[in-house]
Amino acid sequence: MEFTIRPRVPGDLPALAELLERQQPASRYPFVWPFPGGAESFLVRDGELASWVAEAADGTLLGHVAVTHADGGIEGRLWSEAVGAPVEELRCVSVLFTDPRHAGSGVGSALLDHATQAASGDGWPVLDVVASAERPVQLYQRRGWRIIATISAPWHPELDLPIHLMVLPRDGAA
Repeated sequence: MEFTIRPRVPGDLPALAELLERQQPASRYPFVWPFPGGAESFLVRDGELASWVAEAADGTLLGHVAVTHADGGIEGRLWSEAVGAPVEELRCVSVLFTDPRHAGSGVGSALLDHATQAASGDGWPVLDVVASAERPVQLYQRRGWRIIATISAPWHPELDLPIHLMVLPRDGAA
């Protein structure tokens, strides 16, 4: 399948919200659905540095990924300790999802690689993933990401939802 990766534009949000909703039952991402505040508030994050979409030749959106600043919460502190860099240098790969109809086509890998390269340009790539999400965890691990901690998701304290905090080692660190 041929596709391109390009920056997300505001006009992409309605189609991305539909794609997010369509893929959620199979992926359970986001874990809480419907998302409080709506799908568009899930897609566009505070602290977002950049975001991209995978687009088929016919204009159909196939997936999404973003890079955000890490915050100073427990996740940021643990990532920072693991890599030996200040929280301000951490770049969180986030909001990665694809159309399940195109599973195995390389869309998710290409989006992850694109975001990881961007995050590495001026910072240290980090991410979090629901611990029970085996396919994404395996994808990240195949790409060299390492689990540095498993904690309860601070944004859902009522759920006791375990998440893995992951870093992408470089130069033998982490």
